Amino acid sequence: MGEERMNNYQDQTEMYKIIADNTLDTIVVVEPDGLVRYVTPSISSLAGYNLTDYEGVDAFSIIHPDDRDRVWVSHTTAVRSKMPVDVHYRVCHADGHLVYVETRVNPVLDEQGEVKYVVAVVRDVTERKQAEQLLENIMDNLNAAVMSTDKDFTRITFCSDSLAKMSGIPKQELMARPILMHQHMHPEDDSFLMNEVKQQLDQGLRVVHTFRHTRPGQETRWVKMTMHPLLDHTGEVIRLDAILMDVTDKKLSELALEESEQRYKSIFDNNLDGVFSIDLNGYFVNANLAFEESTGIQIDKLPDRCFIGLVFDEDHASVQQAMFEVMHFRESRDIECRFTHSGKGERIVHITFVPIFMYGELSGIHGIVQDITERKLEERQLIQSEERYKYLQQSLNRFSNDLANVMKVSELERRLIAEVKDVLQVEDVSIQEVPRGQEHTLTNSKLTWVKIGEKQQPVYLRIALRHSMLKIEEEWLETAVHYVTILYDNLQLIEDLMQRLEGLVSQNETPKWMLRLLFKLSEKERSSLSSDLHDSVLQDLIIWYRKLESLRSTRQFQEDTREELMRIEEGILDAIHQIRITCNELRPPFLLKMGLIESLKSLLSYTRMFANYEIEFTPDAFDHPLDEEQILGMYRVVQELLNNASKHSEATKVRMVLGSSGDRVEFAYSDDGKGMDLSSFEGSFQNMGLTGIEKRVFSLGGHVKFQSSLGQGFHVNISFSKND
Repeated sequence: MGEERMNNYQDQTEMYKIIADNTLDTIVVVEPDGLVRYVTPSISSLAGYNLTDYEGVDAFSIIHPDDRDRVWVSHTTAVRSKMPVDVHYRVCHADGHLVYVETRVNPVLDEQGEVKYVVAVVRDVTERKQAEQLLENIMDNLNAAVMSTDKDFTRITFCSDSLAKMSGIPKQELMARPILMHQHMHPEDDSFLMNEVKQQLDQGLRVVHTFRHTRPGQETRWVKMTMHPLLDHTGEVIRLDAILMDVTDKKLSELALEESEQRYKSIFDNNLDGVFSIDLNGYFVNANLAFEESTGIQIDKLPDRCFIGLVFDEDHASVQQAMFEVMHFRESRDIECRFTHSGKGERIVHITFVPIFMYGELSGIHGIVQDITERKLEERQLIQSEERYKYLQQSLNRFSNDLANVMKVSELERRLIAEVKDVLQVEDVSIQEVPRGQEHTLTNSKLTWVKIGEKQQPVYLRIALRHSMLKIEEEWLETAVHYVTILYDNLQLIEDLMQRLEGLVSQNETPKWMLRLLFKLSEKERSSLSSDLHDSVLQDLIIWYRKLESLRSTRQFQEDTREELMRIEEGILDAIHQIRITCNELRPPFLLKMGLIESLKSLLSYTRMFANYEIEFTPDAFDHPLDEEQILGMYRVVQELLNNASKHSEATKVRMVLGSSGDRVEFAYSDDGKGMDLSSFEGSFQNMGLTGIEKRVFSLGGHVKFQSSLGQGFHVNISFSKND
């Protein structure tokens, strides 16, 4: 019995040896410490080593250095867990090349349940790896990827590396959690895939669907997915195999083509410009509704009609020449000509002729028609009114400057009437109060009535025009009246207040607070006028300048017309510059922030650029902090003195000194001009601005002294307390 058992054991051992020696896989028995205990002869074909070379050595010595640590971790994991482990790595062949292998590591336990040794079954997968790499290269070149998943899409059993590149998700994460792909899908596509597509796959149907893949910060990519369900013998789905191809370029091309076709149709049908097509003989093929409006000819009556028949006889030659050049040079041409409109008569149009190519051959001509009749008329009016426009701008500049010094309603009305008579060349101009409730009767009159303010009754500017005003004259009148309206009501309040104070003034008892109030009101009005000029008139001028500049730069004009337009632009720029100067004079910017001395230096620096006299300014040991009223008061005084010097003094040198003595501020002005006889101007300083200086200083609680005689220049001394 024992002998029979021994024979059986020997037979089994011999059988196992035959199997081990002849199997294509290499079996390696490894001690827990990594030494090779036994290896099958196939190690020679796998790695090029003899049995004697490998047995008894470190099993990890022939593993590629980059993989060695990872394989050792797998080995120790199998020993520690006593569970099989699968691992892929590279073996260094004896002749130097690499061999890709996959290995199942099985721990073998002794009777006590401890790991006695480890059996590693090693299989050469080099050819498979090369095939996979070839597949990867093909996938990369095609912007494609392949994958296999379970039927519920919970785990990817295989996928090409290109899938990670396409999805932007690491391969290991993707294989463990395929649902991550859905996070980057367009919501509409994701919903469709999870519902309709899933239902088709569950039924065993092949699905081809294109979805959008989005990643933050990157453009949307289009991916075409072809998925085949693999069925078992019962017809149940056991696996899903898919090929994914990036078709973004193709999709974008299709979308661009579709968009181009839609755009062309939309442009043709809905273009505000007239669009038509003619054949090479000049006969109409089709046209849009805008062309019908441009010509007055119904579209259904255009076929078999020659295009040249719409053109004025005098323009036939130039139009035919343009069409000939389009057909000969195969390039677009622009031309201006005249059309005969069935209802509107002569119309001036701009036509762009564009060649039509079909399969590389010229088949016809497109025409894009713009009715430029109104624009041409406006251009002519614009050029014809250039001098008039400049004159009106100068009038507005002069008028706005004069209004800054107007302090009475009567003077404001007189100045408006004078300006209207001078500019519009009319004699019958007046200011009239119209009984309230009767304003509607004015519309029936042949006169022009423009409301400028309110007194006891509404106040209107009445103009008897001999002819209608040009558009720019209407705009000029509107702007001038707008200036007046801003000042009118407040000047009435000031005038009423001044009348009440006349008794006090005659007795030299005008309260300083009252003068301060009046000057504050005046400064407020100056500030309002400055803001209004800046925010309305100035901005309008800038807008018109830009429109004119755009018109000149984007359209083709004859040289003389272009030069005229450029001169108009320069005129508008001059007007913009003048209004900015006026705004600065009405309300000097940064006056309070800069302080009195720096503001005066800035004023004098600007004045020197235009003055014909020398200006010397000495702030003599002046370190007094002044309040807003004192700073503004002295600034206005200096403005008025410089204005008098420029207009009247004929001086060659002006000297100003600003200093302090104790708690008082001292200011001295002198020039070497022609001087004046002050005694002959007593009581009429208001006509010269000197009384304004006098009252301005008095409002600050100060004193002013004027000294002058003919040929002896003009001298002013001002003193006021900084604490007043």
